[in-house]
Amino acid sequence: MKRLVLLLLSTLLLCSCANKSMVRYETLAPALEKGGFEGAIQKAKKEQKSIYGDNSKFLYYFDLGTLYHYQGKFKESAEYLDKADQVYDDLYTKSVTNETAAILTNDNIRPYRARPFEVLTLHQMQILNYLAMRDIEGAMVEVRRAQLAQESLYQKDHDKVNDNGFLRYLCALVYEMAGEHEDAAISYINTVKAYHEGNMKLPKEVWEYVNESLVKMGRAGDLNRLGYKPLQATPKATASREKGQEIIVIGYAGHSPILGERRMSGTYVSGGLMNLSYKDSETGEHRSTTIAAPVVSGGNGQTLYIGIALPEKRNLPQTVRRLDVSIDDGKFFKPEMVMNVDAELTKNIEEETPTTMARTAARVAVRTIAAQAAKAAMQTKNTLVNLATSIGTDIAQSQLEQADLRVGLFLPNTICMARFPVDEGVHNVTINSLGFHGETVNQHVFNNVKVAKGQKIFVFVPAIH
Repeated sequence: MKRLVLLLLSTLLLCSCANKSMVRYETLAPALEKGGFEGAIQKAKKEQKSIYGDNSKFLYYFDLGTLYHYQGKFKESAEYLDKADQVYDDLYTKSVTNETAAILTNDNIRPYRARPFEVLTLHQMQILNYLAMRDIEGAMVEVRRAQLAQESLYQKDHDKVNDNGFLRYLCALVYEMAGEHEDAAISYINTVKAYHEGNMKLPKEVWEYVNESLVKMGRAGDLNRLGYKPLQATPKATASREKGQEIIVIGYAGHSPILGERRMSGTYVSGGLMNLSYKDSETGEHRSTTIAAPVVSGGNGQTLYIGIALPEKRNLPQTVRRLDVSIDDGKFFKPEMVMNVDAELTKNIEEETPTTMARTAARVAVRTIAAQAAKAAMQTKNTLVNLATSIGTDIAQSQLEQADLRVGLFLPNTICMARFPVDEGVHNVTINSLGFHGETVNQHVFNNVKVAKGQKIFVFVPAIH
């Protein structure tokens, strides 16, 4: 217990500003609003130490890679996302069990290891970066990395099914472009499985291209085994194959949620039950929950009053709901949603909350017990000094508990996609960002888009409003 007391006293010297997440969004959001993607990039670089620090290197590189991708600077985006991927790989191999500072303070002391959907989104953007640069070899390298990441996450949390249909679909597309038809077929099959196991419906256009490709590859029998009704006709996919050229629009609509802090308080009995109450941020209602309380050293069955902090999703105001696309002033088409980032974050928080709650409660209990011992060890004959020491220790101890609110700040709320078979030549692409009432928020015009024989040209619309 003496050693624990000394460790607690040392951690009390840490200032509460260790939680940089509280100020990261407030710092960068105005820069994005005023200066666009370049303004946010420069602000992030300038304030790197103060708002990211060493423990959030993944997020620093991930945020910059995302912003450069939106800006159309695909080489720079690839470089930063590669750095983020390296940070993730390095941290993945390191144990987190001996991070004593995190046990005594809060999870923000630990290096940020990235959420599963962030890792998979990173690989999506990397593949798209190389496709935009027309570097099929580079895209193939990223496809292999992506599949290793998916296999690792799937095996690590098999019951949680960390997979991504859009990423599987991109992998299939790259394999087809590289002439690796067997691998493309496997990826198309995995695309359907990933959407089925995930939290969104299989997009109709994706299913059409899966149908057309598997039939052409002589694997029509796989369609029946996928649990979906095979299509009798695939007009767009067939036209894409016959023409040989496509314009593929990738749209990023709305701004993904960020994380806020939920404060919970209640009673804790080591090895027994933990009853906590909190205020629901969405409804304003007061709620309570009871879970099994983990055993902590020194608890001895005593009842403690504790307060903990957990991350919760905070939605941002959304201006853009969907996109409309027109090729050569023709009819407008609505790209389908291929990934719901909002839903991915919601699922991630729901899956992590029980473990986070148990870990946090145990940490707070250990710290509370140690704080009581610390106050006893610092007792003097002066009542006022004892009172000041007791109050000061309680305040400092409570301030150490801060939820880990770290998350990528610039992801879209949803990702949508549409493929358009076109003839060789020059085309004009018009894309309207539409609000929740169908109003046009912004118009993006791409004139003189040159499409050579056999090319797939990617057009990106970052409407993260």
